[in-house]
Amino acid sequence: MKSIKFRIALLHLFVASCCLTTQAQQRMTYVMDMVHNNPGEAPYVTKYNDGAYLASQGYNSVVTHWHINCAVTYDSFKRNTVRRQSSEREWIEHHAQAIRQKLDSLKQAGLEVYPFTDFLVFPKSVWDKYGDDIQGLGSVAGDGHSGNRTRRVNIQSAMTQKLLRTQIDEIFTEFPQLDGLVIRFGETYLQDTPYHMGGSPISDANAIDDHVLFLNILREEVCVKRGKKVFYRTWDFGYRFHCNPEFYLQVTDRVEPHPLLLFSIKYQQGDFHRNCPFNPTIGIGQHRQVIECQARMEAYGKAAHPYYTASGVIDGWPETQFEIDWADYRLTRQLRDPQKPRGLKDVLATGLVDGMMTWSHGGGWQGPYIKHEIWTDLNCYVLTQWSLNTSLTEEEIFYRFARLKGFDTYNANLFRQIALLSIEAVRKGQLNSYTANQVWWARDEFFSVRDNREVIREIHQKGLEEKVLQEKREAVALWEQIEAISRQLENKDRTLLDAIRVSCTYGRIKYELIEQMWIMMLNYAPDEGITAAKRNLLADALRRYDALWQEWRTLYREQPLCATLYTDLAFRNNEKGSIQEFTGQLREALER
Repeated sequence: MKSIKFRIALLHLFVASCCLTTQAQQRMTYVMDMVHNNPGEAPYVTKYNDGAYLASQGYNSVVTHWHINCAVTYDSFKRNTVRRQSSEREWIEHHAQAIRQKLDSLKQAGLEVYPFTDFLVFPKSVWDKYGDDIQGLGSVAGDGHSGNRTRRVNIQSAMTQKLLRTQIDEIFTEFPQLDGLVIRFGETYLQDTPYHMGGSPISDANAIDDHVLFLNILREEVCVKRGKKVFYRTWDFGYRFHCNPEFYLQVTDRVEPHPLLLFSIKYQQGDFHRNCPFNPTIGIGQHRQVIECQARMEAYGKAAHPYYTASGVIDGWPETQFEIDWADYRLTRQLRDPQKPRGLKDVLATGLVDGMMTWSHGGGWQGPYIKHEIWTDLNCYVLTQWSLNTSLTEEEIFYRFARLKGFDTYNANLFRQIALLSIEAVRKGQLNSYTANQVWWARDEFFSVRDNREVIREIHQKGLEEKVLQEKREAVALWEQIEAISRQLENKDRTLLDAIRVSCTYGRIKYELIEQMWIMMLNYAPDEGITAAKRNLLADALRRYDALWQEWRTLYREQPLCATLYTDLAFRNNEKGSIQEFTGQLREALER
């Protein structure tokens, strides 16, 4: 254990010393995009599914959300494993044919294709025949959303390994144009694969050994035997593979490096959130890495309003100048060790970062659904062009994008002001800088007030109510500034201009609404009632809250380019714990 910690410390020192020198021009090998569709919904309709468009933007690779592991029949393992002329077989064959058509189109555009692959998910027929031999212990992430078809698979089982090798063989036999696979093990969702069952092959009790075994099978079958590439995603939950550098090295040090084997890692120590440290597993070990970056974060508006993420990816978020407790998204208010990296530019000297994977779409559930892709385009363009030439600064690339969108010098500067202001307008509006944070409370199109109970309790215990509310007022002021700047923008592209302005108003309304939510959450607890001193404050906040919802609905009704709105329900349309339930209780209390 000490040797691993010593190696990590040395790597940080190496990165710090190298970052003092001028970075030479560097072009990453893999410039990838992924459209991840919402589970169970119709696929996104977006230009980012068009291979010709991706190639025109500098992408050389695409990560497809095709469930390709569900497009094989296992006939090479045992004929008629999936019975012919059954609905299960017909679905698999139809699914495979649809993939071939999409694959042909992407290859004609000159792109390398790496399907996002859930190992190990098998047809129900396989489970009927071999389930006793392949079943593992424990639950599977995603279990709450995929019904009763999720199953833990035992990778240590000889039968599981045989079926896995068959699965790999049939994927590349059926789809020889594939360049490799992106492997997912951390979450499994089966809403779009009605005849399949399965889940992660990584157990809780034996995770390191399971990863090593799984990786070595993939390395042998895909890289060595077939000359194809594997991108092994480290994403999981808790302090494990994705977040923990010691765990990362304990796994990867037991896998011999191969030029066709890379690890795919989210750039933050956790999910795509704010108040989150840079991922310490990046730039360590012996294996090359590609870095995943979400262009429209599901917890921060999904590009329904301005939110400039590319700057944070490259240079580090403003808050990462401080130490952050990654477990509860808390700023410690102590300056960060300058030897530790804050953004991707700080780890380039390791030579291990060799690719960027943008998520142009996806990563959450349901809405908001956007009508214009300006903020997605901005984040993807800056990250892609930087990947192609890391000697460029974020600012240089930003202004290139602005020129491409038809902004003259003055208006490009206004556009940049909007983008930069959005960085802290989002964080300070939604989270807080003084206590722990529940970062999922306002995700996708939902507001889950119940998630904030412990945060509210800590704010009260420490007497931080006024500071937190002042931060919310600051955020609203930033959004008012953003909206005012958008009204000054000029561009010959009227549609683009309308899209920017509408999105800025959308953001101002949303975060002014959130300010009222925080006022109410901090001043009313349903089980305690309302004091006389707070009655007028809460009544005013509720009136303003109602007026803002009305303004938001009017914006959506009157502006064709306005994204769909949030709902007042909690995650996945639950009334329990929602802002709807909370304000309903407040209304009743005010009437008493």
